[in-house]
Amino acid sequence: MTLSMLRTLLFVAAVANGILVGGGIDRALIGFPAWRAAGPQAWATFSRRADLGNGRVWYPLWAFAGMLCSVAAAVGVTYWIAPPSSAFTIAIYAGALFTIGGLLLTLKAAPIMLGLRANNNDTAVLQHAFEGFSYWSYWRLASQFIGWIATLYALMTLPAGLR
Repeated sequence: MTLSMLRTLLFVAAVANGILVGGGIDRALIGFPAWRAAGPQAWATFSRRADLGNGRVWYPLWAFAGMLCSVAAAVGVTYWIAPPSSAFTIAIYAGALFTIGGLLLTLKAAPIMLGLRANNNDTAVLQHAFEGFSYWSYWRLASQFIGWIATLYALMTLPAGLR
């Protein structure tokens, strides 16, 4: 792996994870409070068209692009570039681990969202789904955010000898 490749991987990871985190922050600070007020029926209708519509493609694209670039950078730095004890290298590892963590937490949130396909419009069922999805989404956002910050730190502190 060349240094240019490492820089590119970190940049793409930072951009992809940043887009994902930005969407998660929007959902956490704006979307979820609005859906709480609008009610579970409105949330389910919107989610069926958004998350289960174009979101089926875009959310996984950003999540996997960021994670794959983060992991590739961690593998590359481990075997070819920096001493493993440097803060720079630890930041790359943290970026990879926390982006993987975000995807693992998606394994808890995604089935709840996919369950909306059943078109069950029972208010109690939808309220339970909303609460579960929002709960796991907050944890997922926390992991993705930490991974993004770690990746940004690695990109910004790329050792002079590696630039």
